[in-house]
Amino acid sequence: MMRVLLALAAVLLVAAAPAPPAITSVMARAAARAGQWQSAARLWRTQTLAEPTSGEAWAGLGQALLEAGEAGDAAIALERAGLLLPGDAGLWLPRGRAALALGDNAAARAAFAAYTMSRPSDARGWTGLGVALDLEGQRGEAQTAYGRALAVDPLNRAARHNLALSLALGAPAAPVSP
Repeated sequence: MMRVLLALAAVLLVAAAPAPPAITSVMARAAARAGQWQSAARLWRTQTLAEPTSGEAWAGLGQALLEAGEAGDAAIALERAGLLLPGDAGLWLPRGRAALALGDNAAARAAFAAYTMSRPSDARGWTGLGVALDLEGQRGEAQTAYGRALAVDPLNRAARHNLALSLALGAPAAPVSP
C-alpha cells in the first residue's frame, strides 16, 4: 500500500510542478519499486532532460522502458547510459534483455556474455546467454549456459524451464513406424 501511495504521490508531483532532479530520481525509484513502470519512465525522462549527462537517469529510464514493454526506446536509453557509465557492468543485463526483445540475438549474446564475465555468480546473465544461444540454434552452448545458471542457483525456474525446452528442441526426432 505504501508503494502505491508513493507512486501516486510521484505522479501527482510531476503533474503539479517540476521537482528538483534529486527529488525526481527518488520518486522514480519509488515508482519502479512499486512496479509503476510508466510513471517511473516519465520521471526518469524528466531527469534526463534536466541532467542529460546523468548516466544513472539514462539507466533508470532504460530499465523502466524495458519493463514497460518499450524495448526500442529502452535500448536507446541503455546505450546512452553505457556511454555515460562505461564501467557499469550491470548495464549489460538490461541491454541484453532489450536486444532479445528487439530480435537482435547477436547483440543479446554479446551483452549477456559481457555480463557473465563481470558477474559470473548471477544466474540471470547465464540464463539470458542461454536464451540468445538457443535462438541462434546453438543448443549445446545454450545448455551449457543454463547449466552454469543452475550451478549458481539450483532453484532458478527460468534456467530449469529453458534447459528443458532446449533439450526438447535439440532432441532427435523419434522414428515413425509405417
